[in-house]
Amino acid sequence: MNVLEVKHVIKILGKKEVVRGVSFEVERGQLLAILGPSGCGKTTTLRMIAGLEVPDYGEIWIDGALASRNQKIVMSQKERHIGMVFQDLALWPHMTVYKNIEFGLKTIGLTRAERQKKIEAVLDKVNMKKYANEYPARLSGGQQQLIAIARAIVTEPKLLLMDEPLSNIDVQLRDDIRKEIKRIQQETGITTVYVTHDQEDAFLLADKIAVMNEGVVEQIDSPEEIYFSPGSLFVANFIGESNTIPARIVDRDKVVTPWGELSCKTNGHERGDAFLFFRPHQVQIEQNGFYEGVIMKQEFIGGRYRYYIGIPQGEIKCYNQKIYRIGELVRFSIKEAKLLFS
Repeated sequence: MNVLEVKHVIKILGKKEVVRGVSFEVERGQLLAILGPSGCGKTTTLRMIAGLEVPDYGEIWIDGALASRNQKIVMSQKERHIGMVFQDLALWPHMTVYKNIEFGLKTIGLTRAERQKKIEAVLDKVNMKKYANEYPARLSGGQQQLIAIARAIVTEPKLLLMDEPLSNIDVQLRDDIRKEIKRIQQETGITTVYVTHDQEDAFLLADKIAVMNEGVVEQIDSPEEIYFSPGSLFVANFIGESNTIPARIVDRDKVVTPWGELSCKTNGHERGDAFLFFRPHQVQIEQNGFYEGVIMKQEFIGGRYRYYIGIPQGEIKCYNQKIYRIGELVRFSIKEAKLLFS
């Protein structure tokens, strides 16, 4: 069952559509990452789900109930029963960790004993029990993040929304906190929408990724499908390292590239322009390679080299452990490629 359904949502700020017909679903217990560059509309989408913004058009459904429709809030923020972790954490500095977490519980009318039981349980869940009486300023950035998560989930919300939660965490701590978020989400089974511009966050945390660009969801899929089978030229170039080369379809499953003819599935197309997409690791420099090019640049990236091979009308990237000289003529093969259409 879907806990969240976003249907053809549009948001206009000023005269600009910042969210343009966005639709997606999140199943119970799933973590969906909304991934995209700054200004693509991902945080605005999250704020509409939370009830902090009103969609101009479209619908938002939470746990089978209509929450928003066409400039109208149908369900209040409180009724949506959502937990939210903001980028700036928003912990109250004058309150202890215990009091920060207790605040939300007081609003739902629990007794003191009930509140204490829930707070102790959630602090145990995030491994922060010994910091219950500390103030936020005495905690590290990573510890503050865990407290913010504890505060968001202590009320057992239907849906957890996280807006760039690791953007202010030191690089050395990010991996540890990321693992904690993954563990907490899996152990609680809480349905989560996680907004980020960081590809590593999305790929390591998410069951599914929605890639946004200029207010539109370009593709929703598993991390593996997003990486190996991008659905658009933007996704191919935005996710990881890629090679996208202009090509021309000349016959069924046959394309012409800047360095020659190549067999590739053309998905029913028999004529027309397209782009050939492949990852750097799908290029192999080998003595009997089908194509040739010139080594233009070399970068050592720890245990292997990244090479830029010059070809007619451009260059391609590949990895190799062997050392090749700048200007050296090499032969290469492409082990797998996919056609994309603009």
